[in-house]
Formats: sequence, C-alpha cells, structure tokens
Amino acid sequence: MLTINRPIFTELGPKAIEKGIADPKLSLFYENMMSSSGIVTEKMRDFMPYLSLCSDKLENCGPPPIFYVGRRSSQRLLFGDDWAHQQGEALRTPDPELEFASADGYRAALAGKPYYGYARTTLHFQGASVDIAFERLILTLKPSPHSNRRFCTYFGVIQDLHRLRQE
Repeated sequence: MLTINRPIFTELGPKAIEKGIADPKLSLFYENMMSSSGIVTEKMRDFMPYLSLCSDKLENCGPPPIFYVGRRSSQRLLFGDDWAHQQGEALRTPDPELEFASADGYRAALAGKPYYGYARTTLHFQGASVDIAFERLILTLKPSPHSNRRFCTYFGVIQDLHRLRQE
C-alpha cells in the first residue's frame, strides 16, 4: 500500500450524493436534513449515533471544536472511547496535520454550502501510524427555524483502514 504523508481531501460536492455515490446511510441523512431546510427535526435522532457535532466557530485556522461524538461515529471508531470522553477541553482530532487540513470542509459548510468529499491520509496517533480513506459530509444546522444559533454536523464513513506500525 502506498504510504501517504499528508492528508488529501477531494471535494466531490453534494451532487455526488444525489447521484448515488455516497454511503447509503450518509445519503439518507443528507436527504433528511436538506428536506428540513437545515433545521433540526426528530429525524435527526436516528442518525445521532453516527454523527459528531461541532461548534460554528473556527479556531486558529482549524475546524471548530467538537462537543458531541456519537457512539458509532467514524471518529469514535478510529480514535476510541477514551478520546471521545475527554473532559475539560473541546475535542480535537489527535493528529494536528489532519485537523488543520480538514478545516476547508467546515468553512464551506459555515458559508452555507453542504460539504461532501473524500479523504485519504496516514494518521499518526497513540504511537502508531494508520492509513485511512473516508468520505465525509459536513452540514450546518439550526436547532429551530427562528434561531440565530447553529452548529456543524459531521457524518464520516471509513472506507479503508490499515494499521501500519508502531512508531
């Protein structure tokens, strides 16, 4: 397998979801959220285990801090329960390079454009290297139609994962 030293993110756009390229559960989430005009409805409850929720505030050129990680989310599957249950600080992914590279998707979502894309990278965390490929959807949602508050939702699906070596 080719080792990739830096994150590669490719934006495919929401049209790719509409053409049937995306994971079926991710596609269903996208359709439900778009049909509600980006307002949270009871339909979101079914998807909560697969989502990570973030602030709408970008920090230091990186993505917004994470405040919720679903028990079946791709981030929890990759980084583990201990990471997801950290106390006292906003959650950040454990690989700073990936963290910085992922910010463009959040910027797009916060500008009002749903972000859908594919990524491939080698992560370095917990003393090991991991090759990973994943698709991700980032949307900005509002808790109610008249709310000025909003937050980002991240729905990731791991397509390929290989633990390479201990460092």
